[in-house]
Amino acid sequence: MAHKDVKSAVLDELESRISRLEEHEDDHKEENGNPYEKMNHALSHVIGHSLSKELNDLKDFVEGL
Repeated sequence: MAHKDVKSAVLDELESRISRLEEHEDDHKEENGNPYEKMNHALSHVIGHSLSKELNDLKDFVEGL
């Protein structure tokens, strides 16, 4: 596989993963009064945001190769 093909495949995969994270960024789940559910939702949001930033940084790095 040529360098450009590998680079293109990696960028396509990164873009796909970033898009999926962004699609669900503002998902709201029904609350049932469970305090752990609220905490899990908050943690999920923080982790998703951090992961999205890391994937975008990685995408920028790969684009520069």
